[in-house]
Amino acid sequence: LGAPMSGAVVEIKVAVGDQVKAGQAICVLSAMKMETVVGAPADGVIESLDIALKDNLGAGDLICSIKSA
Repeated sequence: LGAPMSGAVVEIKVAVGDQVKAGQAICVLSAMKMETVVGAPADGVIESLDIALKDNLGAGDLICSIKSA
């Protein structure tokens, strides 16, 4: 799952091994005082989490890997 926009990670809502449903919040990005919730594109299990709080991401940077359920 790639970042939809540039921004700082202000909240992480999942951990490795968590089961997620399509649309479920993965993290929250903040850019220019606007917050965007990044959701899971499909049902699955979080295989890797490639972000930490306060990381600055560019558009397309890897947030996590999700294995299909």
